[in-house]
Amino acid sequence: MRAIRELPLAASLLLIGLALFFGGGPRYGSLPWLGGAALVVLVALLATAGVPVGWQRLVPLAALDVWLALSITWSALPDRSWEYANRAFVYLLFCALGLWLARRTRALALGLAVLLGTVVTWSLLGKVLPVVYDDYGRIARLRGPVGLWNQLALLADFALPLALWRRGRSGTLLAYAWIVALLLTYSRGGLLTAVLVLVAWFALTDERAESAAVLIVAALPACAVVGIAFVLPGVTSDGQSSHVRWRDGLIFGVLLAAGALVAALAPRPRLSPMTLKRLAIGGAVVVAAAGVAVLVLGDGSGSIGNGGGRLGSTSSNFRTVWWRQALDGWQHHPLAGTGAGSFHVTNLRYRTTFLDETTEPHDLPLQFLSEAGVVGLALLACALALLLHTGRRRGHELALSLLLPAYVVHSLVDIDWDFVAVSAPAFLAAGSLAGRPLLRPVSAFGALVAGGVALLAFCVLLLPWLGQRWSDEATFAAPARAPTLAKRARSVDPLLVEPVWTLAQAAEDQGRLRAALAYYAEATRKQPENPQTWLLAGQFALRNGCPRTAYPYLLQFVQRDNKARASEGADDYRRALRLVDSGKPRC
Repeated sequence: MRAIRELPLAASLLLIGLALFFGGGPRYGSLPWLGGAALVVLVALLATAGVPVGWQRLVPLAALDVWLALSITWSALPDRSWEYANRAFVYLLFCALGLWLARRTRALALGLAVLLGTVVTWSLLGKVLPVVYDDYGRIARLRGPVGLWNQLALLADFALPLALWRRGRSGTLLAYAWIVALLLTYSRGGLLTAVLVLVAWFALTDERAESAAVLIVAALPACAVVGIAFVLPGVTSDGQSSHVRWRDGLIFGVLLAAGALVAALAPRPRLSPMTLKRLAIGGAVVVAAAGVAVLVLGDGSGSIGNGGGRLGSTSSNFRTVWWRQALDGWQHHPLAGTGAGSFHVTNLRYRTTFLDETTEPHDLPLQFLSEAGVVGLALLACALALLLHTGRRRGHELALSLLLPAYVVHSLVDIDWDFVAVSAPAFLAAGSLAGRPLLRPVSAFGALVAGGVALLAFCVLLLPWLGQRWSDEATFAAPARAPTLAKRARSVDPLLVEPVWTLAQAAEDQGRLRAALAYYAEATRKQPENPQTWLLAGQFALRNGCPRTAYPYLLQFVQRDNKARASEGADDYRRALRLVDSGKPRC
């Protein structure tokens, strides 16, 4: 019986650990396995423990997932929509797992703190020992093991309230390490979110003086260590050799250890209510000044580099441009949107320069508005509102209750929905606070039905992964094997166009030009709003001496992406137009 009682917590923390270290960034690869494992745990819990009270709060999130799945039928990129619907389903599963943890929220908070401490230790170790994360030789911004700096910064935002709850040496060291990591990500959105999370913590907690003492003792040595790190090129500069990174990394390691020693042993300052009030006013002034600077000086017309100087920049790094594109796309599809995960098509259609290409608008509400329409945005808002409304919390529950708000705030300027490493902890914590410590038994037949539904759901999660894997293998396979792999990919994921292109290339290599053109035309019918399908069809006809056939395809391409660079197909369109205007070609 004890093993059964510990199953929800142990399984949930194991899955979160796997998501943190092996989530795979925005790639789909880890989702079917994390989702499949979550399904197994959920079926086991239903069979042994029953249904938790509070599942009704997950209904809007489930409805959102259904709506995203329905968007496959009208999506500009239906294969991406399938993956996006599956992603929402996996987050729903993590939220459902949280319902069984309503009795164990303290243990969950402690487990998350331990996992986040492990993550930051590994992340900073990559700076000390370059062999741990060799890619820092290319770009120095801290990002391992999550894969992207902004999402690592969001994990810091998750960790800070947990550290302030723990207090003591463990909480101080956790806060110290994550402040160092947060500053080394150079993430402005992460820093702003951290400030807002801390403001919320101090506004809601009853232990303001103790929390402020922990934060001060952790932040001072952390800022000193990072300040010195900025004069170590092997730690904070791009394009450094292995020798420089080893030399400066070891120095940085000594600094990290010294800072940790100071944070652990330094006496906690005693802060009077007047001192706390002054600190709060000073912090509010700094935040307000930063906000005014961004509003007045912000410029979305250009990009900024990945160096530490970006912390002082007020550029939105194209975000305001992408937000306008999302609104433009929504105005043409106001109710249902262009389909889940299809913003790349909107971006190509409305971009004003080839420099601002992206797959996401870096704003979750605007993304859902553009891709899922008013219905999708309303379902998202309803789902988040029910999960965020958890009542007044204290201690560890307050720390857990700030994870989802931090996630939502940060997603206003980034692509957190694409990262299971940050989404899974946020939805798990929200689910644990949405549930109640009551269980209703399930019959054996009900458990059997749940097992069958779970098996079907796992197949839905797995098929896009299989299709993409075989499609990728077909792209790089030997000519004799490529068609077989492409047909296999089409059999499990008929929404993909890459296998169709592989079959077209194989037919062209064999001299079957009519069959090749038929495959390319099929791809345009599968994804008529995707400019790439029209480009490849036009390029095929052009290189085989048929500019009259190529021209209509390439015209459709430039209508969907008129800011493509010459190397991306613009020159092919102009060449076909010249040949057609010359009147010479017959084909």
